[in-house]
Amino acid sequence: MTCGCGSVFAEDVDMYDPSPELSKFVQSLPKTETHIHLEGSCPFEMIDRAFPGKYPDGPPMWADEFRYKSFYEFMDYYVEFCEGVFTSAEAYHDCAKKVLADCASQNCKYVETSFHVGSLYSGAIAGPELVDAVLSAAPEDLEVRVVMGMRHNDYEGIGKEIIDDCLFWERLWGIDLHGPEDYPLEPWTAEVWKAAGAAGKFLKAHAGEFMPASFVKRCIDELGTRRIQHGVRSVEDPELVAFLAREGIALDVCPISNLKLAVEGIKTMSDHPIRQLFDAGVTCTINSDDTLMFGNYLSEEYYALHQDLGFSEQELARIALNGFLVADWDSPKKDDCIAELTAIIEEKDPS
Repeated sequence: MTCGCGSVFAEDVDMYDPSPELSKFVQSLPKTETHIHLEGSCPFEMIDRAFPGKYPDGPPMWADEFRYKSFYEFMDYYVEFCEGVFTSAEAYHDCAKKVLADCASQNCKYVETSFHVGSLYSGAIAGPELVDAVLSAAPEDLEVRVVMGMRHNDYEGIGKEIIDDCLFWERLWGIDLHGPEDYPLEPWTAEVWKAAGAAGKFLKAHAGEFMPASFVKRCIDELGTRRIQHGVRSVEDPELVAFLAREGIALDVCPISNLKLAVEGIKTMSDHPIRQLFDAGVTCTINSDDTLMFGNYLSEEYYALHQDLGFSEQELARIALNGFLVADWDSPKKDDCIAELTAIIEEKDPS
């Protein structure tokens, strides 16, 4: 697979081979990326510099047929490839510069990207410094928001100090709950999410990827979030699907990630529930998640929807529009993107 996250190897083959017409159409769409993790999207050249010659054939995860056996195996790969790279604010700047440039090159106009709180535990990087390093890497005309992610069990020791303090970081836009979904959801989480909301931070949560639909509803009810990362197992509960559609709660979906992580019910891309969720009126956005860990890039997610799930060009434009409708961005540029996509949707109307 040719990946937008770093070096490209001659033996790599794209998972999707779009027609020139589809490629041109997808490129023409103004897009958002509302679910992308910096560490998991580390450019491979940074890893190659940190560990010279260790991976002469590139990351094994980039192979189209590669599937993680579990989320815990994914975490093991993450530690192996990424943990030794992110040791300074400069490393985050370098990573963000490449990741955000890749987004911009695919006609992405707005990005919400996250980092893990654990990167701050050593004390070598200050949280506000890391946020500034990421924002300063953004190319001109790309609007960027930075989120700090935390696991269900991160609220102890230095983690508790950092999480409490982050509510006062002026340039940190939001917080996210991530990591293994099957860890217990501890009482501190709702308290922190409430305090963060009161402090003006945007609230996200990973749910409904490995845990069932009931966990999605629990995160909405207990954490007050209206943006769920993944959320694809919501499809298991028709009442929840209807609730999401009625309340306008958005799912930031990452189809290739779900496929490679072998999320329950997704053996092939054609099995992906985004088709049912979208048809039911749920607000879905399309995103890449971790471009290093899955060997994907944003435009390829659109190809997957079209080629494997039968999304028409009009529906692809509607998916792109959803990203701007949920974007926390008050700007004439956002209005222009919405107007452009609305015009495409009207032009592609089969009636």
